Amino acid sequence: MATIPSQASSVPAKAFLHVVDRDSGSMKQVLSSMTSGSQGGDFVFHYNPETVSIEKQTQFQDHPTQGSDSGEKEWTHGTSRTLQISELYFDTYEEKANVRTKYIDHLEKLAHFDPELHRPPKLLFLWGKFMAENDDYNSCQWYLQSVKVSYVMFLSDGTPVRAKVEISLVEATSVERQQQKDPQSPDHAKVYTVTRGDTLQSIAYREYDNPAEWRRIAEVNAIDDPLNIQPGTRLLVPPILK
Repeated sequence: MATIPSQASSVPAKAFLHVVDRDSGSMKQVLSSMTSGSQGGDFVFHYNPETVSIEKQTQFQDHPTQGSDSGEKEWTHGTSRTLQISELYFDTYEEKANVRTKYIDHLEKLAHFDPELHRPPKLLFLWGKFMAENDDYNSCQWYLQSVKVSYVMFLSDGTPVRAKVEISLVEATSVERQQQKDPQSPDHAKVYTVTRGDTLQSIAYREYDNPAEWRRIAEVNAIDDPLNIQPGTRLLVPPILK
């Protein structure tokens, strides 16, 4: 069963990137190769980031007014939010492994063009209560826009064993989705934590108002046995596209 990593309350929450477009054939190959630095195909950061910056800008047209220091401002449009995650460290010194092939290569693949999707894959950034399940920011999907890597430690043979990484994500939400007033509607992807007594049918009824849609949830999470879902498991609830 491929599911989003679950976090126990006594264990510090791990930050990770969840791939929304898991059904693409080429992305399945990428996810299946992510045996290191990942859980269930999600890219889990080796250490949590030190800083996370979110930037949102709006554009105004300035209308100069004679005799005034500044003119009237006319709002024209907004720009996509950007998410900057800095001071990400990946370390393989103790095991003497190549940090680039174990972690960085997999991370960079998430920024590559996918020939089936005709774009890079869409991602969710999740980290405990900061990017909590189903909050306004988590409802936003992202593209991995840039990856900056500084290799800061090497073995005597030149093998890189420590890397400091900065990544930038840009909002991938469509215009139609932005215009919807309810970010929790069935047209939005969500992350749902299974509780005791839940079934896929009950989750489908809760999210879609239709228990017959349980197969949609099973397929996107690669669930082979719909009767065997454990409490605490995080499931991606896909949108119903109209």
